[in-house]
Amino acid sequence: MVVVAGLILAGLAGLFLLRGGEEGGYIDRSVIGLHGLIPVYEADNLPVRASNRRLHPNREDLSFRLLPLYDIDLEKPPQRPTTKDELFHQQTQKDMERFAFETKLIELPTVLVLPKWRTGFVETGIAHELTLIRSGNLSRLLRQIGLKDARINRAGPEFLRGTLFGADVALFQAQSLPRDTLPEHCRPEAALGESVFVLSCDLPEPEHATWIVTDPDLLNNHGLGLGDNARFATALARRVGGDITRDIYVDTSPDLLTEYEATDVERRDYERTADDFGRMFDYPFNVLWAMLALVIAVVYWRGTRRFGPVRPLDDPGDGHGISREASIAAKARLLRLSGHDGHLVSDFVQAQLIDITRQVFGPDQGAAGQERLFAHLARQDPTLAREFEATARALISEAPSLPQAEIYRLLGTYKLLLKQVVERYGSLRISTNH
Repeated sequence: MVVVAGLILAGLAGLFLLRGGEEGGYIDRSVIGLHGLIPVYEADNLPVRASNRRLHPNREDLSFRLLPLYDIDLEKPPQRPTTKDELFHQQTQKDMERFAFETKLIELPTVLVLPKWRTGFVETGIAHELTLIRSGNLSRLLRQIGLKDARINRAGPEFLRGTLFGADVALFQAQSLPRDTLPEHCRPEAALGESVFVLSCDLPEPEHATWIVTDPDLLNNHGLGLGDNARFATALARRVGGDITRDIYVDTSPDLLTEYEATDVERRDYERTADDFGRMFDYPFNVLWAMLALVIAVVYWRGTRRFGPVRPLDDPGDGHGISREASIAAKARLLRLSGHDGHLVSDFVQAQLIDITRQVFGPDQGAAGQERLFAHLARQDPTLAREFEATARALISEAPSLPQAEIYRLLGTYKLLLKQVVERYGSLRISTNH
């Protein structure tokens, strides 16, 4: 049972604790994730692919990068929440290093999507002032991405409706940058009055413009169902990428995944390493291993309870006896439930005689074994043999039709005679307490 308990605990640990590889995917599929853009772009015949930490696409195959930020400070690692309250107020869902962020901007033309919501919105699905990141808490991030003097403006707990890139958008607690706070190297691309929702900036390192979407609800899973925000998403893609022939890269990973491959290289040999084997224990494979451990534990436990522990073949109480006893016990239960006690008694006496014959003369005696047993017993004690045989045969052949009182009387006689038979042979392993 220790083995079974260990397997069950290992399986449960795998199911509930090995979800580390799924954590990022959980955010991507949540209300603040961007995976809803994939079918939107595909429906509009725009080539698109989502990031996968096991895949490393060639930068030459990508048109531009769509990069949502879930980190309010690129230079400071966040504290991991330890309570439900801390999880609710968590402001950084994916920690991204500043080096990785700046490298992403240099590699490809990029559309940045600013953060807006705490994890409480992910957990509850309720858009409320309490689930918003405080606008002042985004000031450090704005400085880190080159918007030193810009500030976040929110429209309040109501829906803001307007037209951006020809699409009628709707935003709750609309998040924007005031036009007069934009730095000189940035240009407003889509605005409602003085509130800028899309801007493009010429940052120092990248050779191409970097676009910034101030309100993630224009593109995330929550916002795509509001107004005509899905149409805005495709209009933005065409404004940034022009005639898009290469994939739009929806990069939701904080890691650097893209690679550069020379175009004149036709084939590159792939060398397998220990990391490849380690992927078999990453999500979702770790969940499969955990489920397998649970199945093995249940099967092992059921087998030991059904047939008992494994015994060697030369053990007198070998598996055949155990299997037969288990089968008889199962049949007995069915007979008791159906009220056929007589059939139960008949089968029990028959099985016990077979067991005595096997122990005295060996296996495979068949029907002749019982005759041989009674004859052998008669040579030692004729009276005992005659009474024991008559009682046993009466129970085997007549018990199903006898009244219960008569059955119990015969069973009492049979038990006394059986005890004398066991004492006569001495070495029989037969219980006389049934």
